[in-house]
Amino acid sequence: MSEKILLAHTRDDERRTMCSALREQGYFVRQCVDTASLLDALEDSPAVLLLDAALFGNGRGEYWDEVAKFCSQRETACLVISNTGEPSSSIRERLPWAMGVVRHPNDVDELAARVGDLVSIRRLGHELGLAHGMLQRKQREYNESLRAAAQIQKNLLPQRLPKVDTLSFTYRFLPCEQVGGDLFNVMRLDEKTLMAYLFDVSGHGVSAAMVSVSVSQSLSPHSGRIVKQRIQTDPYYRIPSPAEVMASLEKEFPFERFEKFFTITYLLIDIETGRVRYCNAGHPPPVLLRADGSLETLDEGGGLIGIEGLGAFNEGEVSMRPGDRLYLYSDGITEHSNSRLELFGEQRFFRKVQELKKRDLDSVCEKMVEALHTFGKAQPIKDDITLLGIEYRGRSL
Repeated sequence: MSEKILLAHTRDDERRTMCSALREQGYFVRQCVDTASLLDALEDSPAVLLLDAALFGNGRGEYWDEVAKFCSQRETACLVISNTGEPSSSIRERLPWAMGVVRHPNDVDELAARVGDLVSIRRLGHELGLAHGMLQRKQREYNESLRAAAQIQKNLLPQRLPKVDTLSFTYRFLPCEQVGGDLFNVMRLDEKTLMAYLFDVSGHGVSAAMVSVSVSQSLSPHSGRIVKQRIQTDPYYRIPSPAEVMASLEKEFPFERFEKFFTITYLLIDIETGRVRYCNAGHPPPVLLRADGSLETLDEGGGLIGIEGLGAFNEGEVSMRPGDRLYLYSDGITEHSNSRLELFGEQRFFRKVQELKKRDLDSVCEKMVEALHTFGKAQPIKDDITLLGIEYRGRSL
């Protein structure tokens, strides 16, 4: 499409020469010879206004203010035509919104070059505006996707924790702004057995949230595939060991399926005895705080889920005694950093758990979050922070 040029010039010979030269360059040229028709011609939104300096003496200052406003609104660049020898500084003082001065209007090469530059700048400006608008639309779509992913993640969190006489539970979950892949759950599998897990999918955003959904569905007891399998004989189900669950997840979630991997801690708790069987797949090991204040880490397991060839999964077992507490957590806690890029770290986390041993379980989780905020000194959370606390109270009488 030809760019429009408005040529406002009083001298016929120069106007005809410039008009002919511009049309040869492929421009559509509209002409006017006085201020009376200038504003009407600007309604056509020309790319460039070639304005004869001789017209400045016509019209009041308010008129030229209106011309300047028209040019600004329509993104019309103005070049002043002046071969009278008037200093450029004087012209700029009278028309500060002009983009330059053409001293030799009959030099068609110079004229074409000056007009061509302004047309290119205007075209690039339009393209930049279109790109910016597209970027804004994409950003709105992305933000909407993040909000949807965050809602999905929130909906998958346990709405109610099990009510068990021998055990108590509490948790804190702080999602990062980018939407991470942390998810956990605590559920009864039968009258004697309780399942708990916490996993962390690599990456952030919608893709991580979608993988979280898939893993969560696979770990649902109602699916009858991984954590509670249907069989043909009484009691018509079996509960696979934690190591078996890890092996099943490894088969179901190869890296090439979602181009994601995840870490997980998975454990089974005997509700009456406090016996815990567990397995970690590349996840930070749970921390067992004994009632006497001593601390153990549950280290048995194997490599993360999604990367083949890392070997078999080892299963661990430990017995909780009344007053013992077990903490499952994500690396968002230990890797939370301050402004000096120092990490909160495992040892600081372990010491804090021991310092808070006399507080109730919910208060421990709350104080741990406060400690993270204090350490980070308002630094943004870069990964989901999840802490799940389980306390064994002992057999009911």
